[in-house]
This record gives sequence, C-alpha cells and structure tokens, in this order.
Amino acid sequence: MTSQTPGIRSAPAGGEAPGVAQSDGWYQRLARATGLLYLIVVVFGMFSAVVLETLVVPGDATATAQNVLGSLALFRVSLMGWLLIVVADVAISVLLFSLLESINRTLSLVAASFRIVYSAMLGAFLLSLFDGLLVLTGAERAARPMMTDVPSQALYHFETFSAGFTLALVFFGVHMIVLGVVLFQSRYVPRVLGVLLTLAGIGYILDGLGTFFGARPGSLATAILLGPALFGEVGLTLWLLVKGVDVRPKATTPT
Repeated sequence: MTSQTPGIRSAPAGGEAPGVAQSDGWYQRLARATGLLYLIVVVFGMFSAVVLETLVVPGDATATAQNVLGSLALFRVSLMGWLLIVVADVAISVLLFSLLESINRTLSLVAASFRIVYSAMLGAFLLSLFDGLLVLTGAERAARPMMTDVPSQALYHFETFSAGFTLALVFFGVHMIVLGVVLFQSRYVPRVLGVLLTLAGIGYILDGLGTFFGARPGSLATAILLGPALFGEVGLTLWLLVKGVDVRPKATTPT
C-alpha cells in the first residue's frame, strides 16, 4: 500500500521515473496549455470551415471559381488556419495523453492514436485545397487528361477535400468517445463534459458516415447529432483555460 500527498499524483509512465511525484502545478500548466491549443482549434476551425462553405458552391464550378478568385487573400488565410489546426491537434493528442495517462494508460493511448490518425488524414486531404487553388491561379496546372475545364477541376479538388474531411471526422468521433470516457473516469473536469464529449463522438460518427455514403442527415438531425460537440468542446476548452484540472484524490464510497 502506498501513500500519496494530497494534491499530488504519481508521475505517469514514460515521463519521469516511477515513484517521482508531479506537483499539482505541473498538471495545471499542462491543462492550460491543452486548453490554449483547443482554443486555437475551435477558433480557426470555425473560421476556416465558414470560409470554405461560403466560397465553395457545391455543383457550381463557375461560381466557386469566381468566389475563390475574388477572395484569394481570405482563402489563403483559411488554408493557413487548416494547417495550424493540424499542428495544434497533434500537440493536443500528446498533451491529453500526458494528462490522462495515469488514469487509464490504454484508453488514453487509444484516444491519442485516433486523434493523430484524424490529423494525418486532414493534413493529407489539405493537399486537395492547395491543388484547387493552384489550378485556379496557375494555368499550367490545369492540363489534366479528361478534365480541361479549370473551374470544374478546381471544384473537384475542393469537393475531394470535403469528402476526405468528412471521413476523417469519423476517426475524430472515435477519439471523442474514448476521451469522454477517460475524462469521466478521471473527474479532472465536471463529468458532464465527459458525457457531452462521448455524445459528440457518436454524433460525429453518425453524421460523417451518413454524409460520406450519400445519406446526409437533415439540418435538424445534424444539429441534434453535433450539438453536444459545440457544448462539450467549447466547455472543455474554457474549463481547462479557466479552472485547469482537479487532480486531488477523490473519496471513494466503501462497498
């Protein structure tokens, strides 16, 4: 039987040597760094997604080309936003694993792995957005067999990114489910946030699979499926930034 100083947990495996204690301040710094990265993802995720949805008109290559060429600076900033999201998501995966490893190492590793897979897929499909932009701004890139119409080729690349991003969100949904479970177990944050993240993960999976296979839910169904994501992710972001995490040992009810 080992004793533990209140407000201090043992260092997670893979960090310092076993038996070396980490102070509460270490966890708070880790939590706030994670919250800051989450804030970056939330802000730029909303911005870049809105820009893409505004400029890209499904099924209308001419309107899409006109929109993008008329807002090149905005489109390029949104691309930088997507890149920043990928970098921040990889960092979040590592920090969340470090933060939650001592609670459940296996589930924390699963959650981190699925988020990294999502980040890798998003980064790969971002090439389609860059290709679409290059097609519109560089005529020499437009010479492709069977597709000589520049606006149509650009729209093809933009829609490829949208389809790939939708598929990537399925993997992100699995990450959210597992993360919600570990946060619920940890009691580092209010348990309602763990429940919301788990529901959000289920919503991401159902909405993503439905959209990817051509059976996109209606607007009301989408709002219901993805509603928990808004409250869960924003709530977790604000809680980590403002409150940090509660790592004090929790009392257990004797059985």
